[in-house]
Amino acid sequence: MTEPQGYPKRVRLCSKKDIDRVFREGQYRKLGVLHVKFLATERAESRFLVSVKKKLGKAPARNRIKRRVREAIRLNRRMLRGAWDVCLFLIAKPPQSSGLNTYQDEIRRLFADLDRLPPSEGRCTCEGSPLG
Repeated sequence: MTEPQGYPKRVRLCSKKDIDRVFREGQYRKLGVLHVKFLATERAESRFLVSVKKKLGKAPARNRIKRRVREAIRLNRRMLRGAWDVCLFLIAKPPQSSGLNTYQDEIRRLFADLDRLPPSEGRCTCEGSPLG
């Protein structure tokens, strides 16, 4: 029997302390429409945060974007080996044609990149690094 592919609370990055740590110590990548900060963690599974700037539209438009990104994570998170704290954010308006497939492609590319990194590389230990 296959394991359900839900998006339970335990895979959501909610703690301000943990979010601040990811933005302070994590690495940055730009994936087309999505920007991401990530940091290796000792937890049992990865956690995710999705954020959309207010300048991208009114609440219904921002919520639609967040739902699509979370759905792309939900469908693909089993591909990700290792445990990471991942903050995904949009700071520029996505093209009108940005549907679930666009976000899924970017999430798959991110997960493939993270799988290639050793967990120690997900941690930024140098103070003042442009990635941290």
